[in-house]
This record gives sequence, structure tokens and C-alpha cells, in this order.
Amino acid sequence: MSKYFVLALALFWSCKSSSNVAPTEKEEDQKTIVVAAVSDLVAEPTDKKNELKLQWNNPPATASVVLSYTEEGSDTEHSVTPHIRVDGANKSSYILKLPKYAVYKVTALALDNYGRKSEPLSVTATPLENDAPISYEIIENKLPIADPYVLYHNGNYYAYGTRVNGFEVYISEDLKHWRRSEHLALSPENSWGDRWFWAPEVYYVESKNRFYMFYSVDEHIAVASSNRPEGPFVQQEKKPVVSEKAIDTNLFIDEDGTPYLYYVRFTGGNVIWVAEMNEDLTSIKPETLTECIRAQEPWERKQGTIAEGPSVLKHGDTYYLMYSANHFESKDYAVGYATATSPKGPWKKYEGNPVLRRDMAAASGLVGTGHGAPFVTPDGGFKYIYHAHASENSVGPRTSYINDMEFSADGVIRVFGDAIHPVVVK
Repeated sequence: MSKYFVLALALFWSCKSSSNVAPTEKEEDQKTIVVAAVSDLVAEPTDKKNELKLQWNNPPATASVVLSYTEEGSDTEHSVTPHIRVDGANKSSYILKLPKYAVYKVTALALDNYGRKSEPLSVTATPLENDAPISYEIIENKLPIADPYVLYHNGNYYAYGTRVNGFEVYISEDLKHWRRSEHLALSPENSWGDRWFWAPEVYYVESKNRFYMFYSVDEHIAVASSNRPEGPFVQQEKKPVVSEKAIDTNLFIDEDGTPYLYYVRFTGGNVIWVAEMNEDLTSIKPETLTECIRAQEPWERKQGTIAEGPSVLKHGDTYYLMYSANHFESKDYAVGYATATSPKGPWKKYEGNPVLRRDMAAASGLVGTGHGAPFVTPDGGFKYIYHAHASENSVGPRTSYINDMEFSADGVIRVFGDAIHPVVVK
């Protein structure tokens, strides 16, 4: 084969293969690359005001989706940032929070990995103007605890009380509907004593970043702690706070950081005493024990010589000690208060006592109203939770109720208004 023939053959194949050369970058830029658009975009109101739930289908090769909205009657488009990552999902959803109630055009467009955009897809929707009513399944038409106490923490109310061995916890956002936790806040195995679990109160102590439950068990007083308001609460050392018999604890930490424990001693009837606590909040300073309140007035002695269920709070420069008097089985079980200029007293009883009893409007026909506790609501107001008898003819099972509470301009406590009748929901 001559060298001229070989050269001609090489030129032939060179020319033929040139038709398969990849296009240049300039030629690539001239091509139109189509990014598929999202499909089936839906925008529906949620149960919350000014909120829409968006759902859509993602085309293949979508990296993210850009969302935007425009209020009807406006030309201003608002982007939702950051872009919504798809991560290979065929369907996506997003809760869009809008600035106000209006009709909105909502737009979605797809982006591929190179940032290239699809054609936009838009729908029109209107959110709810107000939150929709919450639907509850009521499982008990009452809050079935006695000696109740409420703690408000991080948007929720927590209620504790006397009912079972150990203590339950009920959780609510509105004070009317309460959900019973599946687990006990305090189980008997985590506590000294094995019977008569009464009157729990739970406090968040900010300096320790911990929750403390003070309670009565086997007619002694005890304390357990937890890192959560719903528990589990555990006694690190299983023993009572004091060796003598005592019940009905209330912790008060003054503005100077001094902790005081109020509780009932059996010293000639049920008598309320106070003692300073040690820094560990598990023991008292016995040398500081001071008597506060004993049952002496006629309204306090209709059945028994009993002053119990103390609750201490400070309003302005005055300390208030709320308490209950008479035997809890009495229909005339009632609430009064005393004031002092020091957390250790001396205490002066309010001349208008009692402030809650069966014959008062706030009781709404209830009997045996007492052993409650005041608590502060998020708006800075006060409410008072307490228990009452099951009926005119039966003490138990006792049930809890909640009323408004306020301090008048001259410092008088008033429990008033229609009582909230809480229920347990699923």
C-alpha cells in the first residue's frame, strides 16, 4: 500500500469524525435548558390565624424550591428564605406564616443544582382571621385532685395534688383543659415513706436550675427534685426534712435569697410554723422555728382546731400568708389570710376573713372550699386554685376549681369571679 493511499485514508476518517465533536461552550449557551416546574401546588389555611400550609409535587432533578407571596392589591412580592431544600423528595410541604389576615397569591418555582429556575406556579388562598377553636376529647368532667397546686413554666401550667400513692401531674395551656401525664411526677419508690402522699407543691429554683417538690408522706414532710416540671422527682437521700410528724409544706424564697419553709406542726391542733432552710433546700435551721398561725377565731373552729395549707407571697412591702381552717371534711372549710412585715411575722389576721367559703359568691355553691394556692399568670395577674367536696352530701372524691384573685389598692386580697371548672382531656 503506497504512502499516498494511507495519507488519503487518514484524511477521510479525520473529516468524517469531525461531525461528532462536542459543541463548544458558546454553542451550549445558545441552547435553551428547560427546568421542570413544580405541580399540584395547594395552599390551605391551618388552625392558626394568618397561616397557610403549602404542599406541592417536585419534578425530577429539583434541588430546592423558592416560595414567595403577594398580598392582594399590592405589587410587592415577599420571598420566603431560605430556599426550601427538596433532598430528593417527590412531595414537599411548608407552613407559611403571613403578616396579617388578607388574600394572598402564593408562588413556587423549582431550582436545579445549577441554580436554574423553572416557570413559576401560583395559587390564591386566604388564611383564618382567628385561631380555630381547639377540639378536645373530655375523659373526666373534673380535675380530680385535692390540696392542689399550680406551677406556670415556659408556656404551660402544671397541676399537682393529692389523689394516689405518689403524685400525678396534669398539664394545661388554658387552665380549663388538662392532660394527665402518662407517668407519675413522683413515684413511691423514689421517696421515703409508702403511704399518705399529700399536698405536693413544685417550685422552679432559678439559682439551682432545678425543680423542687415539697410534700407530705406518712405524716412527715419531704422534698424531691427533678430537672423537669413533669418529673420524675427523686429524693436523693430518702429521709424526711424533719424527724417530727408534720404536713403541708410551702417554700418561700425572699428577695435576699433566704429560703423559708412553712409547714404544719401538731402543737395543740394543726398550727402553721416557719423555719429558715439550709442552702441545700433539704433541711431546716431548727433554731429559727417560729409559730405563725393557729386556729383561734370562731370561723376557724367550726370543726376542729386546725390551721393548715399555708401559702406565702409578697406584694409590695407586705408578706401575705394564706391558709385554710376547720377540718377538711367540714362544709365550712374556708380560706383566710394574715399579713406581716417580715417572713417570720408576727402575723396579723385580716379582719374580713374568710375570703373564700361556701356562702360566698366565688364558691358558686361549692362546699368544703379550701387548701389551695395562689399562682401568677403570664399577664402578671393572680389566680387561686383550691379543692371542694364532691357534693353537699359527700366529701370525696374532692375536685379542684380555679378563681380569679387580686390585691385591692389598700392591699386586701379578694378571691372572686366565676370559678373555672377544669376537665381532663385526652
